[in-house]
Amino acid sequence: MHPTQETPGSEQRQPLVVLRGSTRKHHHTVADSLRIDPDFQTLIPPSSASEFATLEASIQDKGCRDPLVVWAEEKILIDGHNRYAICTAHGIPYKTVEMSFDSPNTVKVWMLLNQLGRRNLTSESVSYLRGTWYELTKQSRGGDRKSSGHFDHLKTETKLGAQFKASPKTIRRDAQFAKAVDTLSSIGGEDMKWKILNRSAGMTKKQVIALASDARSRPAKVAKTLQGRDQKVKPEGEPTIAHHLTLKIGSLVEVYAPDREDVNGRLGRIQSVGERTATVWMRHIPTVTMHLYTFKHSALTAVPLENQPGLQEICDRTDRLHKLGNLDPFEVEILNLLERATALTPTELLYLEQIENRHKLD
Repeated sequence: MHPTQETPGSEQRQPLVVLRGSTRKHHHTVADSLRIDPDFQTLIPPSSASEFATLEASIQDKGCRDPLVVWAEEKILIDGHNRYAICTAHGIPYKTVEMSFDSPNTVKVWMLLNQLGRRNLTSESVSYLRGTWYELTKQSRGGDRKSSGHFDHLKTETKLGAQFKASPKTIRRDAQFAKAVDTLSSIGGEDMKWKILNRSAGMTKKQVIALASDARSRPAKVAKTLQGRDQKVKPEGEPTIAHHLTLKIGSLVEVYAPDREDVNGRLGRIQSVGERTATVWMRHIPTVTMHLYTFKHSALTAVPLENQPGLQEICDRTDRLHKLGNLDPFEVEILNLLERATALTPTELLYLEQIENRHKLD
């Protein structure tokens, strides 16, 4: 489970854009129809097939209990697309609530706020929604930073950071990730966006950003890479492996902990894995020593070792030494310590070289 996101818009954290909502409610039958704007519909991560089936069964059994939300001025559906599809398919009546907004961007900000406050999302989806919100809010403010009040004069990333208990740096990284996802979806199709956000594309945030950067100069190569990723995606109906079985001792992981700037977005090596949490070795920056941290499984994304050539080389060197079988206990202990790191300090590299020299390994 991801670190808890507090619902934005509480008394302590005022929303960045003032939204006006009405209390007008309407009853509809299947003969009625609502306008659908693809730009709004594709903004929010879709439900999985199993989630949709559960919702469909519930609505067929108990009716559509939650009203759909409509943009009053344009009569466009902005919340409840799945419920609307199910109701129209089965002839089930539904209710709507109209809300008033002054622009498409303020509608989108409300939609993002609504989703971030109520859905159990992957860390990638949270980053994407926050990053998109950041970009939309910058546009709606028009670059104005002269508003009165202690909170108003702060930059957009600082405001969002305060709402989500994240640093401005994390919000800026979210925006970079969101733009990268949109770039890749423009090449690989809208489905690619959701495969990235639900992790079925098998790419870390750093890989997504790097691939999007390549898209500017090598779009054909990126398209081929995305196609290869798409072919590796497991069919949704296929049973998934429990998360704790995919995390292996010694494997490399990227940490998602937006409330912990000291570890968020960094790499670590797994020390042990339980049913709900895993302990991870990470370097404590102020002291340059290795510390053990405990994270929930959902905060960890496995990173293929081949994507880190420097670390792969170190692992290959320590493996060669272990296979000799004639190391003394002190050397074994040194190698065990080195295998906790994701990058070696000059002193640690020197220890490794000394052991190799002693055993005459080039």
